[in-house]
Amino acid sequence: MKGLKKLLSYVTTAEYAVMAAAFVSMVVSYFISVVNRNFIQASMPWTEELAVYSMTYMALLGTEVGLRDGTQVAVTAVVDKLHGTVRKAADLIRQTVLAGFSLVMLTAGAALVEKQLQTGQTTPVMKLPMSLMYFSLVLAFGLIFLIQTAVLLRQLADFGKKEGDRT
Repeated sequence: MKGLKKLLSYVTTAEYAVMAAAFVSMVVSYFISVVNRNFIQASMPWTEELAVYSMTYMALLGTEVGLRDGTQVAVTAVVDKLHGTVRKAADLIRQTVLAGFSLVMLTAGAALVEKQLQTGQTTPVMKLPMSLMYFSLVLAFGLIFLIQTAVLLRQLADFGKKEGDRT
């Protein structure tokens, strides 16, 4: 379990670094775009494209971080009223659906990346491979699937234990 925690720590650090770089890229791109629009008035369409792609990576990776640390918005009115084994069962169902959905999205994202690699399509302005943009789905949902499956396995292991027995 220590090895898994250490790996999770490295993954988290890498995610935060990518999200910070994407955030800085987005802010700088929009700043250049605003300055250009109001003062220089030269054509720079790449700034908008870079900002949108940066925002995509940042939002998808942020989804994984939010799911992992429990800060995603959730409606828990019904589940909060459940207790004991019923609550654990409801949590298992929720976790199974989440892991299943992330696997479906991972598979669909991988198919999109593969299709884009075959066609060689590029982004309109910067001429970057579109597969790079669709890879954001593979990266985010791959991480979500791995981490949420690990959480599901932990919940399955704890399912039969009493509330105070967790070790």
